[in-house]
Amino acid sequence: MQKTIWITGGSSGIGFATAKKFLKNNWVVVISSSNLEKLKKAKKNISNENHIENLHILKCDITNKSEVKNTITFIEEKIGKINIALLNAAAYSPNQSQEFDIENYELLINVNLKGTLYCINILKDVMKDRNNIIAIVSSPIGYRGWPTSGAYGMTKAAQLNLSESLFFDFKKIKIQIKVINPGFIDTEATRLNSFKMPFLKSADFAADKIYNGLVFKKKFEIYFPFLVVFFVKILRILPYRLYFYIWKKIGNF
Repeated sequence: MQKTIWITGGSSGIGFATAKKFLKNNWVVVISSSNLEKLKKAKKNISNENHIENLHILKCDITNKSEVKNTITFIEEKIGKINIALLNAAAYSPNQSQEFDIENYELLINVNLKGTLYCINILKDVMKDRNNIIAIVSSPIGYRGWPTSGAYGMTKAAQLNLSESLFFDFKKIKIQIKVINPGFIDTEATRLNSFKMPFLKSADFAADKIYNGLVFKKKFEIYFPFLVVFFVKILRILPYRLYFYIWKKIGNF
């Protein structure tokens, strides 16, 4: 029996590349986004891929509780039982001026946090006792506070903390929780950055890592590329005085 993956934010970037990877491996793939036109364009761009008949597109604004519930119900009843839910949809807006913009914080909280929670709230009921996977796409920026990244970093730190907590709680109802922490990946979002991104990798590279991590490996955290994320993990344990000093030397923050 074919397995089904639902990918939020699947019309571009990492979500789109991951959809293609799963399609090539004969999964039933459902991609959703709040933008229907982007979804149609994504499907057109995948039209020459193997197993295109297994691709489904659904408009779903994850900040809307009703749309989330209706989308998951439709997938479960009309397409197939969800084996993997890849919660990848996210808002991103680099704050190069370092100005505190409450509207930007609210936007990222609504999409990255509330949207993720709305999905999990419905998935926990339909996936209970099936030993399926909910994978949350966070970011290494969530390990520690970075300059100019207050809003985005806060939401990613919250997603990481949430994943760690739910790993324990959802084990009791036989749902696997995984967290994905990509380094710099070439997407529409990262192209907004004004700085040079070390070890920048393609979305296809990310898709390969995500596919292997979700399908073949048992690890809680999927992260890549190794050198970048390992370096950030080291920063995570430094005392504040040294951590702030390093940033001062890097960019005079």
